[in-house]
Amino acid sequence: MKKMLIAGLFLLALTKLEAQTATIDNIRKTALRTSDAIREGSEVKGYYFFYVSDKIDKKTNEYTLRIMDNNLKVLKDIKFEDSKDVTILESSFNGTDLIFLFYNEKERTMEYQVYGANGQRKNSYTRELTKKERRYLETTYLQMNGDDEDTYKGLYPIEGKGFISNMPSREDKDYTFQVDYFSTEKRSQWTYTPTDGAKKFVGDFLGTYNGVVYFSVLKFKSMMDQKPDGFILGLNLENGQQVFEISTESKNQLLPASLTIANNGKAYLYGEYFNSGENIFKDKSNGFAFWGIDEKGKILSEKYNSWENEMSKYLDVKSNGKIDDFGYLYLHNMVQTADGTIYAIGEGYKKVASALGIAANVLSRNANVSTIKVKVTDMMLLKFDQNFTVIGATVYNKNSNSVELPGGYEVVSGPLIAKIIKYNLGAFDYSYTQVSKDASSFTVCYSDYVRGKDYKGATFNSITFNNGKVTTDNIRTKSEATRTWVLPAKQGQVLVMDYYKKDKRLDIHLEKLN
Repeated sequence: MKKMLIAGLFLLALTKLEAQTATIDNIRKTALRTSDAIREGSEVKGYYFFYVSDKIDKKTNEYTLRIMDNNLKVLKDIKFEDSKDVTILESSFNGTDLIFLFYNEKERTMEYQVYGANGQRKNSYTRELTKKERRYLETTYLQMNGDDEDTYKGLYPIEGKGFISNMPSREDKDYTFQVDYFSTEKRSQWTYTPTDGAKKFVGDFLGTYNGVVYFSVLKFKSMMDQKPDGFILGLNLENGQQVFEISTESKNQLLPASLTIANNGKAYLYGEYFNSGENIFKDKSNGFAFWGIDEKGKILSEKYNSWENEMSKYLDVKSNGKIDDFGYLYLHNMVQTADGTIYAIGEGYKKVASALGIAANVLSRNANVSTIKVKVTDMMLLKFDQNFTVIGATVYNKNSNSVELPGGYEVVSGPLIAKIIKYNLGAFDYSYTQVSKDASSFTVCYSDYVRGKDYKGATFNSITFNNGKVTTDNIRTKSEATRTWVLPAKQGQVLVMDYYKKDKRLDIHLEKLN
């Protein structure tokens, strides 16, 4: 009996081990933007992978949607055929449903297809592009989605309700942005496009709160205007009608990075702030601000942490926001733990001279390469109390990497460049933050590159906070794969994906973190 029990446990262990790895064959084209975790709140329940699986003929491709559980067991494969002119641009999951964005270059159409978590197709929405729109998108959104490694973000999940699509648009002589909402509760959709009061609009999705969708909007009075006016825009989630539009000018001027929910369900905008009347396009920021805001656009509270006073107690920072050996700070995310403490996850960046840009501009006056580039530096955890007063800061060192910029960015302010790095170029190393159900712990994950004696190659790193204690860990991800990337998994684990382009194969396996 004892031997039989041991044998049974051994077989069970082998079965469990086998379920932690998987291979997907016949992948003719895959991308990070069309594979992701299926989550219920912060808990990972499974994964989806969407890819070109076969070439039917000269005009037709076969596509496959594979859904797996969190132990990598295949739950369902959905296959269909479509034109080879179709490109998969983005995907997203909102807790109940999946959405995929397809672009048909020949037909000049964008199609949003909605699937249930069981893989059954529910709805589709088609948007036809004018010639002007297509030309504008080809220099913005479509250009950023040119190959498998691009990560331009334009689709955002609204948990259990639907999806927001936000992308550049062209309306007559106005350069603007278009917001679309696709419901997954019922077949309904709305569109919002601002065209009044400016020639050029830039809109960033911030988040949702109490049935309102929040955007940060910059309005340029002309194409040559270099001092835009900032606004917070609120749209009704049900019908897309404007609820409010308020200025970002108050005691100081806010450049919002995002919206977070804290202090028992209240909404807060956070980002860098400037003196009232200053030019956020060119001037240096004064520090970080937190604005409490309601669903009617009323500012309920304002909290400012200046570089010169509050922040300098914990960081070697100058009045212009430059931190010694770190550069400028961009905040990726905010987490509030069970005891009420708020942690901000940030990453550093510096403007440095670009040898490539300088050489290109010497050789050609029309070179579309900036004479500066951005160096992405270290990670940082900032600690705040419930009133958003800074009470601590810790830097986590990593190797830096550089990203070249388009021409004309020499005079653009750091905060705006940071948004380009994050949303357009995907060049920050930060990946995601995972929070436990009871908010007693969270893990920050990011990539790095090690140049050590015993190992030289990519790593995937974690900073874990658990009941007041912080630990760090990393796993080595160097392989012979064409591309490697990492997705969240069950608490304490990550999913590593290795894509072998020549073999048309994706190997996936789970790895433990501390």
